[in-house]
Amino acid sequence: MPAAPHILVFEPDAHGHQMEYLRHLLTKIDQDVPDARVTLLTTAEAASHPNCRRLDADFRHLVSVRIAPAVVEGNRLFRAIDVYCERQWRNAEMLARGLEQIGVDDVDFVLLPHLEAIGLLHLGLRRNLFRGKPWATISISVRFHHRQCGMDGPNGWSDLLQLWAFHRVIRYRRLACFGSINPYFAQAVPHPKVAHCPEPGTPPLLASREDACAAYGVRPDTLVVLVFGVIDRRKCVDVLLEGVARVVPGLDLTVLLAVPRHAGHLAPVLSSDAARKLREHGRLIEVDRFILSGQDIDPMGAADIVWLFYERNFVASSSVLVRSALSRRPVIARRQGVVGRLVEEHRLGLALGSDAPDSIAAALSQLAGDPALRREMGENGARAFAANTPDNFARPIVEAINRVASAAC
Repeated sequence: MPAAPHILVFEPDAHGHQMEYLRHLLTKIDQDVPDARVTLLTTAEAASHPNCRRLDADFRHLVSVRIAPAVVEGNRLFRAIDVYCERQWRNAEMLARGLEQIGVDDVDFVLLPHLEAIGLLHLGLRRNLFRGKPWATISISVRFHHRQCGMDGPNGWSDLLQLWAFHRVIRYRRLACFGSINPYFAQAVPHPKVAHCPEPGTPPLLASREDACAAYGVRPDTLVVLVFGVIDRRKCVDVLLEGVARVVPGLDLTVLLAVPRHAGHLAPVLSSDAARKLREHGRLIEVDRFILSGQDIDPMGAADIVWLFYERNFVASSSVLVRSALSRRPVIARRQGVVGRLVEEHRLGLALGSDAPDSIAAALSQLAGDPALRREMGENGARAFAANTPDNFARPIVEAINRVASAAC
């Protein structure tokens, strides 16, 4: 690899954590890879997104944005497996054609910051996808190791497919680093190419409780249960509302739904009897818009408890868990997957094995009635995630880039 390496980054999505992850990686590359230049290969839609435009403006000295060739054709085989699998196939095709257009000889390293954009299956089937160039990736939702680690959660044929694909991919000679934000993955799969890239977060500067409650129309004397992040059916808001409805009005609890919700998923939930009851008592606050960092007051400042009770099929890590922990807020989670394991292991809140309304009501009552326990769990979170910094997240990938550069000299 030359002294001024050209790094091709493929990220077809500009929503959510994808751009945040990429921002941290670019910051570390800028700091630690001398004279690097980066081409961000993405879609026209992603390039026009405000997140991508901000990234482009902030790293203009380092990054050039390039639109990948559109892939309009489909693949019946992968569509038969799953629509998402076909989308990943399109992304793999997009990367392959984009790399060809840029010129393979002009690229020194390929970075796939979000493995799930292409997926383990397609990486396992396409050994030469990166055309012999060294590469690295970071996984968010690989789960074939969960049973080995003693985690509760669904297991199926897709886990066996992931395991097969992983064992193929990890043997690829040009793979420089297989990162995972899951802290248990590197323990379960010890391999020199596997690294833990901790879910990045920074301790937030929270406004006073009074100011945060005022910003969102919440009474400062009520106990606030916050639902944060993109709110769709995965967050099991119906389970929360049914549980809160069991204890209201006897217990002064208010649910704060912050940031946009998926109307199709939540319309029945928000028109349910439980939701109507909470509205009648002024215990349901809906903020259906994006909360802008640096402009809006962080709703964590108003929260006493954070709801992290994902649906049964969701077993990945959660950036909201890291944010809650660094904000010193206890959580209520389902006892399964990475989130449930972390909550139980570090006592970050209550991990529940049941989604029955009475179980939810009992957990809410327990935390509501014990401020000392809430403080203790909040402090546990701050300690458990103290190392989850943007620098630590990006370090394994950038160290891999530099190792490849050193070996080529």
